[in-house]
Amino acid sequence: MIDKYLQFLKEGILYNKGDLKNHKGIACVIWNKNKDKVLMQDHVKFNFWTLPVGKVDPGDSIDKTIKKEMKEELNINVSEYKLLFNWVGNYKREGKIVKVHAYAFEILKYSGTIKNNEPKKHRSIKWMTIQDIKKLKNISDNTKKFLKYHKG
Repeated sequence: MIDKYLQFLKEGILYNKGDLKNHKGIACVIWNKNKDKVLMQDHVKFNFWTLPVGKVDPGDSIDKTIKKEMKEELNINVSEYKLLFNWVGNYKREGKIVKVHAYAFEILKYSGTIKNNEPKKHRSIKWMTIQDIKKLKNISDNTKKFLKYHKG
């Protein structure tokens, strides 16, 4: 436990077991009704703004993960989505390299009212224009890749 605390002091992030293993992740692009703003989350653990994201648990499908994570985090039931892009990132965490294969999806259809279901994980959620997102100082790699993909 002391080693984990010392690592936290060094890196500033308290990783869970899943963060320290190679894994797949999803990022979801959710546009507002006017299609001029994207939903963003102020992520506590990593201290950046990000598209809604989630980790694919071992044995789970990406489809299940999208639906589960968006229900848990945002209170919505996703019924339709499309793959925008995927990429692989390598991150140094607690002295080892962790490979993350990320998939970004556009959520095309959902039901429910969006709300921040996990305020301990996300300080806030906010609709932002692409220009607003570009002005942010700290954004996730998924968000950076989305901005490059979108070119808006």
